[in-house]
Amino acid sequence: MKINAVPAVVIGSGLALTLYTSGGTDHPVNYVILIVSILCMSMFFSVHYLTIYYLLQPYNAGTEIKSGTYRIVMTATYIVCFFLMQQRMPILIFGILTMVFFVLYGIVASILVFRFAPKTFKIRN
Repeated sequence: MKINAVPAVVIGSGLALTLYTSGGTDHPVNYVILIVSILCMSMFFSVHYLTIYYLLQPYNAGTEIKSGTYRIVMTATYIVCFFLMQQRMPILIFGILTMVFFVLYGIVASILVFRFAPKTFKIRN
């Protein structure tokens, strides 16, 4: 997360600055929510990649992708993200939904990894 945090803060701050310079918003808390929601999205993808890696172990010793399930999960993730990008909603609702989703996803992912990773983590041939 250390590596992804810096670009996420820059993107979030830039987005908040763009919002401010383009006329702003009636609620100053929206600027903070915008930055925090971008950080949550960055953390989601960090956690998601690691969760999928530990649960599905998609690579072989030569770092080639051997898991069809991994491809399906990643494709579905990006399709859902694409469709969510098409939605229009207030910043407050978007930010709260993003934060709640990340917290819930992080808890569920942690439980799944701790429970199933020792059984599913193996090098594929």
